[in-house]
Amino acid sequence: MEPKQAQTAQTGLSLPLQILTQADVSRLNREIEAVRDFFAQAAIGGANTKNVPQISQQLTALINENHLNLVQAEDRTRIEFFLKAVRAKAPVVHVSFASDPKPDFLMKIATWMRREAHPYVLLHVGLQPSIAAGCVIRTTNKYFDFSFKRHFDESKAKLATTLKAIS
Repeated sequence: MEPKQAQTAQTGLSLPLQILTQADVSRLNREIEAVRDFFAQAAIGGANTKNVPQISQQLTALINENHLNLVQAEDRTRIEFFLKAVRAKAPVVHVSFASDPKPDFLMKIATWMRREAHPYVLLHVGLQPSIAAGCVIRTTNKYFDFSFKRHFDESKAKLATTLKAIS
């Protein structure tokens, strides 16, 4: 089940699941600024505005989900305002894995986080090989350790007792 995307009162825009990290938001900010600059230059130089610079899949998803048109200056401004607000105010969840997670898995985590915690949660993904397997999730005020290392550390006494009983 896909999460119902909430919308901000100021912009009325929703954040697509393809946009997962603060780096994604920053990249989209630069991309929308480049599009804005293109249209400004086109207005001055009389260039053909049908040749818009190529845009990323993430920006395309943002535009399509919110029914926007980059040709419209008002829509470009709304996107810029929205992206700057998300970058500044969206909660960030730090998730550490033993190895690089697949993008589909990250999207599942983001789906759940946006449905259960906040509609604009962004992920900060890190690598921590010492956890062996599983993940560690950290927010500003919570810490969850779902790693094999923690599970193994908690089971050391049980393992020792079992090994003594066998020998």
